[in-house]
Amino acid sequence: MRKTTKLCPVCFIICCFVTGLISIAVRADEPRTSDAELATKAQRLEALVEEKMLQQHGMIPMFVRASDFQLPTAEDYQGAYRHRHLHGKTEEELGLPPMHVWRAWENTASDTAYYLAAMSFKYRVTHDPDTLAVCRRTLAALKYIYMLPIENGGEAGFLCKPYGGKYSNQSSLDQVQCVTWGLAAYRPIAPPEDVATIDQMTEDFSRFLMRYQYTMPNGYFGISAAELRHRQGVDYASRGWKRAVIVLPVLNLAWRGTGDDDFANEIDHWYTECDKLPRSILSAKKFSAAGFGDRPRNLYLCSLLMDMDPSRYTRWRDIMKSYYLQGRTGLLEDGTYVTSWTYDSTQGGMKPKEMPSVGGGYGRTGRSAIFAMGCVAAQRWLRDVPMQDDARKILLNLDEDTFRFIMPLDEKHPLPSEWQVESKMLDGDCLTAWLCAYWEGRYRGYW
Repeated sequence: MRKTTKLCPVCFIICCFVTGLISIAVRADEPRTSDAELATKAQRLEALVEEKMLQQHGMIPMFVRASDFQLPTAEDYQGAYRHRHLHGKTEEELGLPPMHVWRAWENTASDTAYYLAAMSFKYRVTHDPDTLAVCRRTLAALKYIYMLPIENGGEAGFLCKPYGGKYSNQSSLDQVQCVTWGLAAYRPIAPPEDVATIDQMTEDFSRFLMRYQYTMPNGYFGISAAELRHRQGVDYASRGWKRAVIVLPVLNLAWRGTGDDDFANEIDHWYTECDKLPRSILSAKKFSAAGFGDRPRNLYLCSLLMDMDPSRYTRWRDIMKSYYLQGRTGLLEDGTYVTSWTYDSTQGGMKPKEMPSVGGGYGRTGRSAIFAMGCVAAQRWLRDVPMQDDARKILLNLDEDTFRFIMPLDEKHPLPSEWQVESKMLDGDCLTAWLCAYWEGRYRGYW
């Protein structure tokens, strides 16, 4: 029979107290070390943007080669996969530049806007005039993109994807929401002339979207405009909360900048129609998920809407929390995301699954940085969940070697050869979102 030892209650209490003090001391030391590491890393990554990534007018492309920070070439993309957006057509048929050009510049407006948000939060922390100058230059880059359609016979408010730094007929609502995020972060600290620029841009974006019922009049890559309208729906009820969270921020900025009743009425219309529908409250016990798309977006945009319109906060807080609880299950120990996974709390938790459309099978992505950005933005509204801890894990672990759109999941699951090209590209989405998460976290006192 095993001999047991009794511990008197007083000794037990003392032991617990001492253990608690040691635990507190360890926890107190860890953040300080981590904070110093993060500050050093942020300085290095900002220098990478400023010295290696910037293109003409201060734009930031989505891809540069990780080996030398140069834009990819046709040779790099020789034998590459055919992108799902093309729907079996060629770039030439669609009037697009070659793949190595459009892929490199695909999210330029988004990444430039993320960087504007990052530098805006940095300025709130440092009050450094040089940082404000970077903000002003970055807004000018977004204004350059905004002006491209106007100067090329298009319409004001069409936010084109500037392939090769030039006008294209492609756009998406995702570009608009990312740009809105950056403009909203900068507007409160911007000089008057920059506020006027922001107000004109958001007014034009909003009127354009309202005029075309929130679809893109030129279609989207291999999908015609008519098919796009059919897929997306032409009334509010068919769009629902997932669409509302994308467009309401820019409508709110337009209303704030102009005071025009058109925008206030449009905002009310969205809420009136969407309130008839169930909100996107997701199951936290059993689901399928992906490391791209609406999960990160539904954190930082919901947070922004709670800032913009506190009277309607209850609609967004539950959505934020459900997307967070789902999204965090896909995080790996190295701070990356699984590209696609299932989760079942009764069957062992998270299991990666194949995603043929991105990576050709199993994979992981560094765009978990966008999830970190969302966690930092949303934490103050959701104090009962550890969002800043997840963001810190991502920020500490991601770096230049994992700022990738796509990477192998592990040694047992290499990427198909046609996908390897993009595992060799430094992804501007990851890098600029990392900086935004870091500097907003600094501003809010998380590290």
